[in-house]
Amino acid sequence: MIGGWSISELTILAVVGLAGLVLAIDDWRGMLLAWALMGAAGGFLLRQTAEVPGELAGIQILNSALLALLFYLAGRRAQATAPKTLTARPAVHWRFRILAALFLYVLARMIVIRFPLPIASPSLLIVTYTLIGIGLLIATLSRSPLKAGLGVLTMLNGYQVFYLSVQDSLLAIGLMAGMSLFVAFVTAALTLVRQEVSA
Repeated sequence: MIGGWSISELTILAVVGLAGLVLAIDDWRGMLLAWALMGAAGGFLLRQTAEVPGELAGIQILNSALLALLFYLAGRRAQATAPKTLTARPAVHWRFRILAALFLYVLARMIVIRFPLPIASPSLLIVTYTLIGIGLLIATLSRSPLKAGLGVLTMLNGYQVFYLSVQDSLLAIGLMAGMSLFVAFVTAALTLVRQEVSA
């Protein structure tokens, strides 16, 4: 406990806050950093959960780091010739996006209290619902392929947090990691294709 807050609660706030930053930030480097830290915080939250083996939490952290590196390399290449492909501003102001992220967090807490699931801990369910909602918002409000891809991957991260807490099959976890990698490659390819068209 830290000043009345548990480590689990602080980690939840860190994951949700970083997801909110991915939604609010327009600069692609800051977005990627926030997304990578969000994945690491999600892995740390999984490590604190008794039902999740430590190796699976490590896979989650490593997966986020590798995908962020892939996006960074694609972003650097796109920035060299067509930086506008990375900085397309959404139609909605960043203040509204922050308020939307807070609303989704409060809504997730209310859903967990009203409709608890016995197969997963409340903290993981809050993170799952919030990340899926914020990821959907990122994907729908984004005009750049990079940010839209991060939105889809944020939704997948939310689902993975829940899935890893109830299932420890290495095959299923490998398939989910492969799906994330596929989305990342498609996003990087679309970013580079748009860069070539805009150049």
